Amino acid sequence: MVGLCSRPSLLANEALLAALLVVSAFGGASAAGGFGSFRRAVRLRAGDADSNSNALALNTDSLPEQASVGKGNATSMSLAAASIVAAKPIRIARGGDMTHRRRRSTKSTLPSHLHCGATAKVNSGSNKDDKCPDECPFFAQDRTDKDFCTFSCVKEPACASMYPTTQIGDKELGVCRSCIVDGCKECDTSVMEDKCKTCQAGYVLTGDGMCHFKYAGDWMYYVAGVFAVLGVIVVIWVLDMIIRPANNAEVLDQALEAREKQKFRMKKDATGVRPLFPMFTNLLRTQVAGPGMQLHFNFQFALIFWAAFVALVWICFAQFIDPALWVLGTRRFGTARENCILVAWGYETQQRLMWTKVLFLYITYIGSFLMCMAYGVYQLRAFQDADYQHKTMKDFAAMIVGLPSVEGSKNVEGDLKARIEDLGAQSVVGVSVAWDYQEHEESIKQALDADLEARMIAVAGSPERAPLPEMNPVRKSFYTLEQMVFGLDSGNGGGSDEIDSKEEELRELLNGLRTSQRAFVVFETQEARDQAVELAAGGFEYEHQGGIVLWTLDAEPDTVQWVNYGHATAAEKTLKLLAGFGFIILACLFWAVIFYAPYAYYVMTFNYENGRQPGPMLSISFSMIVVVGNAIMYEVCAQVSDWVGFRFKDNREACYMILYTVACMFNVALDFITTYYTAEKVMEGLGFRTYFGVPLEDVTEFTAKFETYGMQRSLAENTYAYAFPSTYLIPFLIEPFPTIIAPLFLGRLIVRSHPEVMGRDAEEWVGMAPMEMGRYADLLLNTILGILIFYFPGGYTWMLFLGMAGSHVWIYVFDHYRVLRSIPACTFASFDVEWWAQAIMAPIIGIMAACLVFKSNCEPGYHCLRGPSLILICFAGWLVHTVFHLIFLTYVVPKFGKPEPAEDPAAGETFASLCHHVPCSWFTSNPVHCLRSKLKLQHNPPCSFYFLGKEKYMKTNKAIGCYFEEASDEKSK
Repeated sequence: MVGLCSRPSLLANEALLAALLVVSAFGGASAAGGFGSFRRAVRLRAGDADSNSNALALNTDSLPEQASVGKGNATSMSLAAASIVAAKPIRIARGGDMTHRRRRSTKSTLPSHLHCGATAKVNSGSNKDDKCPDECPFFAQDRTDKDFCTFSCVKEPACASMYPTTQIGDKELGVCRSCIVDGCKECDTSVMEDKCKTCQAGYVLTGDGMCHFKYAGDWMYYVAGVFAVLGVIVVIWVLDMIIRPANNAEVLDQALEAREKQKFRMKKDATGVRPLFPMFTNLLRTQVAGPGMQLHFNFQFALIFWAAFVALVWICFAQFIDPALWVLGTRRFGTARENCILVAWGYETQQRLMWTKVLFLYITYIGSFLMCMAYGVYQLRAFQDADYQHKTMKDFAAMIVGLPSVEGSKNVEGDLKARIEDLGAQSVVGVSVAWDYQEHEESIKQALDADLEARMIAVAGSPERAPLPEMNPVRKSFYTLEQMVFGLDSGNGGGSDEIDSKEEELRELLNGLRTSQRAFVVFETQEARDQAVELAAGGFEYEHQGGIVLWTLDAEPDTVQWVNYGHATAAEKTLKLLAGFGFIILACLFWAVIFYAPYAYYVMTFNYENGRQPGPMLSISFSMIVVVGNAIMYEVCAQVSDWVGFRFKDNREACYMILYTVACMFNVALDFITTYYTAEKVMEGLGFRTYFGVPLEDVTEFTAKFETYGMQRSLAENTYAYAFPSTYLIPFLIEPFPTIIAPLFLGRLIVRSHPEVMGRDAEEWVGMAPMEMGRYADLLLNTILGILIFYFPGGYTWMLFLGMAGSHVWIYVFDHYRVLRSIPACTFASFDVEWWAQAIMAPIIGIMAACLVFKSNCEPGYHCLRGPSLILICFAGWLVHTVFHLIFLTYVVPKFGKPEPAEDPAAGETFASLCHHVPCSWFTSNPVHCLRSKLKLQHNPPCSFYFLGKEKYMKTNKAIGCYFEEASDEKSK
């Protein structure tokens, strides 16, 4: 890169605006003013119109390009002219001097016949398909004069006389060009062949003038051979698993039946059976997995509508205003002559149509903000309506807050129930205590699995293990390897769930546990719950500790993460979150060094001269790099969110969504910064100039260089490639294979051929991956990438947003199928995740406002700023928008909520009637409560722990609040 060390201020500005565009949606709202500055810029420009009329049009449709000329670099113009050019924004006044515009087009038009040796200057009206005469068939860029974008038709021997570094005549391209040698830094100009004189770092020069990668060698073939052999072995292994006899078919059928029972099911019908939801269930209106899932599908639909709206606005502009808007900024670079024509056309077209971009931004920005507010009101009312129409487990429970630490040897549940009844509370069903058992989590889980297996054996008898068949040596080797790799039990017993757990030891463990500060008290009716909350408003005492209160809550039993109680204080969660950000940064650096750095190195060292472009494999590689980066961030953020220790799953999902959005923006930031420096290096190396002829390396102000047409076109192309299909579509086309198809395929093969895999082990092998709310983060990232395209020429806008809308339709359809058929039943009960998604939209829409400030700069009637001042006003505007957006979301939107109906639509619903249909309650979802019911409190039958898909083994005991029991005909299935 030219002059990096001598330009610290430029580097600071570059880093600031790059971060502004891609990290946390820094941008600004619109600003006005500066009309006097604009008039002065027009007067300066008009005074130099003729001398600069056909210069290379490199700057785009946004900021004023400040072509500051460095010392010693003004040899192509007089000192007076250089000072004028350095002082003025490179911008043509729309609706200005039409005579000047006509003078530009008539003065520089190429003659219809090109003559040998005659130098002509190209402009936006020149024909890029012109050919030189046969006797002098090569266009040579004339560097012997003091002008630029001038070309002459010459014979090959004369190529070097016009421009010494383009000594080769290329008959296919019809131009004089430099050598085309991969990895070459400096060509050998002494010969008219493709030979290099000096290679780039990492390459070595060979005797034939070629550059070869220094670190290439036979080891690459050995590594490729090893991978090829491993690939063949894996193929043979999979084929062997497919053709093996089904030695464990009965267990596989039972496991698949359990998988089927884990899917979402409706309430019991007249026969007592809980059927699956139909595939055409409208998830925008029907609660399948709680109101949170319904809101999530509304969010997906809203983004499809918004993307289609943005695309339609630009399409209307292109169709009814000017067809150039279809392609502006999308045409590819080529030879030096073609580049001169292209960027001149691009610059002039953008200036002529700048008002359309500003108007487009006004429409989309205001429209998007109003849509966000309307959407927020709709979602709030939808959530409230769902809450009013349906009574769920949360309506019958209150959270006890402020409990002392009490040993498990006491009957805490009975004591708390009696204490609450002493307050005057009515219809108390029971109490489910949140115990501090994180250190004993594995022992508790093993005890529950053993209890379930005992219940299953009591109903269906003990399963018999199929004998192991005779196998040839190859199959035996594969079989043994599978047992080692997958941790399969090779003993003669049943599955790995057979745990020798003595009841006396387990009783001692339960007696040694202590309560956390939370518990859940359940009432028969919602009215009884509300009355108890009022009675306990002043606090009550238990075990000599006062200040204990009751809270209502917006969580369901299957969203409670019981193991995190007692080990998730606010301070602990804060420290873990801070450490989690460190892990995310390390993961991002790992991706950058291992995956992104080789791609960036190749892109930066590629020879782009004469219109050369990397092949399609680079685009495919780039897409895979993006997919891998997002997958790494997905897993790291999921692990961090689990590690923090949230007590409710909805809070964990909100944290994950925020972390994943921020983490993916690190990836985007890295790519955009690399792309900017790559574009800068390439275009400076190819001798690109500004519209007024100033070499690009002499433009020392970042905002001026950022808005040059060549830079903007390159950044627009990269943004489009990063977004579609790399981020918008490819990951979601791939997603069904690693999440659904491959795990089920492998699980079936393992279970059917391994008789030692039985019971819960077999069910886990063919189980389904749980649903997470990470899809919010995927969609928010897509939205950010879409809005970033507004900073660049608009030809990609309609394509990108149509691609976004189409990709989101696929995501919606896939998630619709996944929810109804390919995930275990779950519940998302609160408004938290949806609210945070709407809150993140505030800075995202702020990017759009920042772009409006950016594009309207130096437009008639608007501000006219340059350099850091422009960046700061964008940031200030972004901040203003974000703050006001959040204020509206927090204080204005709730005022349009739906009032509670005068008559309760779900009146008459009780805890008992609800439990008749819903197996997961505050009691059956609590692991320690169920074990204490059996071993400590000696209930008969005890409270059965809720295992999804194992509802038929649950028993009714109304005395302890357990009402669910599956119909006999459903049990027999």
